[in-house]
Amino acid sequence: MDGPANIEKLPYEVIERILSDCGVTAEDVVSCSLISKYLNGVCQRNSLWKTKYCQHYPCSYQYCESLVKDKVDWKAKFIVKYKCKKKLVQCILGLSRTFVWSMYHDYEWPDIPRRALALYETLFEEEFGKSNMYYILDECQNILTMKPQYADLTLKYYADKVYNHIYGRSITTQKWNKFLAQPTEDLTFNYEEGLHCIVVSLQQDPSTKLGHGICTQSWITFMLDSLALQTLIYLKKSYPKNPVCSIQEGRTEDLKNESKWKGEHCVEILQAAHSVLKHENGYKINNSLDGIGPHHYCIDKVLMHKKGSSKLLLVIQSCIAKRLGVHTEVHKCVTDHILDTWKLKYVGQDGSNGYIDGCDICKEDEPAISMVHSWNEGQLVDAPGMCKAIILQIVFLAECWLKGEQWPAGEPVLYDLFDEETYHQPIRLLFTAWQHVEHWKMSKLYHYMHCLLIVTGSEHIEGKLLHLSILLRINSKQTLEKLLNFRRRLGHPPNTMRDLLRMLASVDKRARTRISELKNLLSTGMTNYSILNPLASIPWPHGWPGGEIVQKRRVDRKSWQVQFAVGEVLEQRGGDLCVVYDWDSMCVESEDTLVLMGETGLSHGTDQPFYRVLTDGGSARYLAQENLRHARQPRHLKNPLIGRYFTAFIYPFYIPNPQKAYEYPEDANIREQNALTLKLKFTVHEQR
Repeated sequence: MDGPANIEKLPYEVIERILSDCGVTAEDVVSCSLISKYLNGVCQRNSLWKTKYCQHYPCSYQYCESLVKDKVDWKAKFIVKYKCKKKLVQCILGLSRTFVWSMYHDYEWPDIPRRALALYETLFEEEFGKSNMYYILDECQNILTMKPQYADLTLKYYADKVYNHIYGRSITTQKWNKFLAQPTEDLTFNYEEGLHCIVVSLQQDPSTKLGHGICTQSWITFMLDSLALQTLIYLKKSYPKNPVCSIQEGRTEDLKNESKWKGEHCVEILQAAHSVLKHENGYKINNSLDGIGPHHYCIDKVLMHKKGSSKLLLVIQSCIAKRLGVHTEVHKCVTDHILDTWKLKYVGQDGSNGYIDGCDICKEDEPAISMVHSWNEGQLVDAPGMCKAIILQIVFLAECWLKGEQWPAGEPVLYDLFDEETYHQPIRLLFTAWQHVEHWKMSKLYHYMHCLLIVTGSEHIEGKLLHLSILLRINSKQTLEKLLNFRRRLGHPPNTMRDLLRMLASVDKRARTRISELKNLLSTGMTNYSILNPLASIPWPHGWPGGEIVQKRRVDRKSWQVQFAVGEVLEQRGGDLCVVYDWDSMCVESEDTLVLMGETGLSHGTDQPFYRVLTDGGSARYLAQENLRHARQPRHLKNPLIGRYFTAFIYPFYIPNPQKAYEYPEDANIREQNALTLKLKFTVHEQR
């Protein structure tokens, strides 16, 4: 060798390729540019900054690329957006500062009102114009994917709220409007695009949304093309005389709503598609819905995990057949049941048609959740009808999932939001029935119902949404007025309106106060970032925006008995982990609540400290001190509400955010003392 290896001997293109990797951040590129003049030249290349802009702001890049045709200074555009990040972070944390809440007080906000989130739609309109919402989507996505996972929890919690609201207003609505605005002849059998609209609407995980992650429309198309190619190979082996075997690429030319082959050949193609899906690739039927999300009803997740609902697998089979020149229609039983049976009907070039049944192996393994009927003549399901039926089944299963929540002492009785008899009950009874259901689970149901309303436009669905808004307390004066008019149209007696009128008078004044405070925070730019920083040592000022918060101090004999502090990770009876976010020196809940929580037969009765905790399974509980103990191996818990109270997990406890720290000013010392005591205790025990 002529001399020591030197990175500057590499060509510009090689170094640029290295720096273009998604694991190299923009900050890394800037640091690299300070090393030498040669590297600085590489780091100034416009093509490199175009790549970084696309990686960091994918939605903004797609919007910008569709409009701008001239040469763009991508580094300058990147810097402009990057400088706005601090302001956005401060404004997102303003939600935590303004909407202080308690999940056990009526008419408080367990969720953020839509009017508050709407203020963020125009936050950067002066800087970016119409693309401001795409910038917020990108920056919220960057916040949510920040490492480590257990840091900046409060910021990530509220960033997710802003992200979902902006995403629904921009991308979801735009996607559905574009889909439903198609001419009737193009819309009726456009099942594939309908499935993609469902994915765009239902996926609440930012990593799977449009522009982020691998599950874009082009990826779905690629996977369906691959299945069509596998089907063609299967046909060549099993049905070599089928005319489709002459195709080379695995896809025929598109014929609008017509088959290219005779009926008998269409049957062979559909049977081959069924065999490739179910038997060669091992796709399984699963019609269930759980707390993770509607993965079995979203085509991207189904194609990835090879497991989905029976209806979705049937439509995927139709999409494969369409690529091979077979026109199919989805038909359903005429029962109009939510869980009705679907079948594929083929229409051959010669006019012959018929239904395709599953193979003998699949008939023995019918999905337990399907309603099996004697099949005569089905009813056509067009693409919008398919979307409606799939989302309606998700809504139905989501409510069944909430009703099936098993408590230690039995099941709570919940009113059925699908039953119109519920609307004749006073609002207070709805609160009583649903008060122990976690609001994040009701938020999922609200999200699914909102997607259903976009497709159907039904007044009945809107009535369900209005009642669910009341339960989530995201209602405004306008929402309450709509609900009042909705109940009046149903001819409800005046006594069922009293709670509603009382709420209308109470909520309007308080909601306007909160929204006004948030507006002031956003308009001033929130220049003093330190008061929003959970790790700042500056004490919180006296008083609280949005109303008074009572500080809980350990000043009397009752509070001296409280052994645990807010933020400590504890073990429940049975070994499950939980984290304390609130405590009472004695029980303040009703006996019915204790029965639901399984807190009966207590040796010390109710005259002992009780704790509100978030469990590792995603629920919130109210537990007695005698049934709790310090966790031997504390860790970060998986609960959607943790970010609302805590900003980070620093072993062995959580750090409360400023709001929670202000409410419990003396718990920090108790938390640290307990951690030190436990460390010494466990160390001595291990040495023995």
